[in-house]
Amino acid sequence: MRKITARLLFLVAFIVALTGVVTAGVIQGQHAPQAQAADANIRAAAVNTNTSTPTATTSATATRTATATATATITATATMSATPTATATSTPLPGGPTTDYFAEGYTGLAATNGTATFTEVLNILNPNPTNAATVTITYYIQGVTTPVTVTHTINAKTSLRESVNTDVGNDKIVAAVVSSNQRVYATRTITRISPTGQRLDGSTTLPVTAPGTNWGFAEGYTGVTFQEYLTVLNPTATQANVHILLAPQAATDAGARTLNFPVGAFSRVTENIRSLNQGNSAQSVGMVITSDQPIVPERVLYFGNGAGSGKFGSTVARGTNAPSTSMSFAYGTSGGATSTSSGLNSVGNQDFITLLNPSLTDSSTVGVSFFNVAGQQLGQTVNKTLAPGTRQTVIANTVLGMASVNAFSIRVNATSPIEAEAAQYFDGSPNIGNHPGVDFPGQPSTISNALLTDLSTKSADGAGVNRDLFLYNPGTAGITVSATYFGTSGNTATATYTVPAGGILDVDVDADTGISIPPGAVGAELTTSTGGFIAYGVGMTNDGLSATEDIGTAAY
Repeated sequence: MRKITARLLFLVAFIVALTGVVTAGVIQGQHAPQAQAADANIRAAAVNTNTSTPTATTSATATRTATATATATITATATMSATPTATATSTPLPGGPTTDYFAEGYTGLAATNGTATFTEVLNILNPNPTNAATVTITYYIQGVTTPVTVTHTINAKTSLRESVNTDVGNDKIVAAVVSSNQRVYATRTITRISPTGQRLDGSTTLPVTAPGTNWGFAEGYTGVTFQEYLTVLNPTATQANVHILLAPQAATDAGARTLNFPVGAFSRVTENIRSLNQGNSAQSVGMVITSDQPIVPERVLYFGNGAGSGKFGSTVARGTNAPSTSMSFAYGTSGGATSTSSGLNSVGNQDFITLLNPSLTDSSTVGVSFFNVAGQQLGQTVNKTLAPGTRQTVIANTVLGMASVNAFSIRVNATSPIEAEAAQYFDGSPNIGNHPGVDFPGQPSTISNALLTDLSTKSADGAGVNRDLFLYNPGTAGITVSATYFGTSGNTATATYTVPAGGILDVDVDADTGISIPPGAVGAELTTSTGGFIAYGVGMTNDGLSATEDIGTAAY
């Protein structure tokens, strides 16, 4: 990656412990404690050993113009609501309504939990050129029966960064639902600081737009170098009974562990997946989740130095419920590998592509291919067979060899529907040290109109962020993408980008917004009149310690 690989410096190790109370497998209060051990076991099995010496060139160009206005105002009121509700009741405006669900959330302070201070914000974008949006945020706080609601008016062409810590108070485990009678777009960002003041890794997560009864997570690791949790929100008035199959990375699902637990009406719970899978021979596990009521799940992974939710690294991912036979990833980066006695890829950027077969009856044969920024294939296609209810992993560094590849795309094709994720780690193995990471789900199709809400160039806790936008065009002809960036006060910037056929364009968001939009919260709308694209945003704090991600959402 053009900027990020040069900025991953100053990583400092720490070890902390997070306390909590666990009752019947459900964590009440804080995330549960886990002892940190000196374990360098790799988180996924080695795969195809074909190597190549990739090269990457592109003729993509960008032309930019920028304009600025600054007239928007944002107002807010907060109330306790006795009637749990998460949907707008007023007449929908064109392009609406909106209901976005977030299961995960925590506003803990290091002074209280001894582990880390969590800063949580909701990034909400109103790209409408003329209409202000009335937005209601409903917070479901674990252990509190009455939700908290906050109402905002967000002017047209405006990005709002809303502090969850301010809305609900510190030391709260909280889920959130964002609703409006018109279409707005939201993500949630969580950043962390250690008790000694060191920056830890953060994450940005897209919402679920509708609860469901079937969900999957391809990625997951429960070895001692990782701490995995599952958070579940039940936004309905009926208790949900949830069943989880921990899909093993194995030839069959024989001996796979299962879990059953209830989630009360209008509430959320947290499950400690690492604890529940302790002692299992399969530590790399995906999840196949079913419920008798619609729910919203998110998976939380902490990794590297430290313990529990105080580990250095962090990614948070929403569940997926649309398996596909074809999907793509707009961005990955490989920093090369070194041979070690443990088999670890111990240096350079690391990318793990995990493949989940959610079917409990049918096998799937899957091919995974890599391409450089000019659309040329790198290495050989890797083929995997996924038995029913199992997962497999393809390690990009193993496929691409010792050479560094700063940006590549990934295409996945399967004989029956699967789910896939790409876990990207920077400047070293996630099992050891202080290496930030991001996580992307596979995209089953391209879009022609994409919205991104977290292209921030300065984090909520004041850290400068170097922001890259990766535009991937899997088509056979070049496309032109028009971008409008939105600030917090109605100020905008515009740019035009050319993306080559089959290629990737790496956009410097800081440069393209810096004239018109001051450092801070930034959203964007991207459009093309021909073809389609996939858009990923990746941000790294200036100190190289915290990475966040965003994915272009189709306008609707």
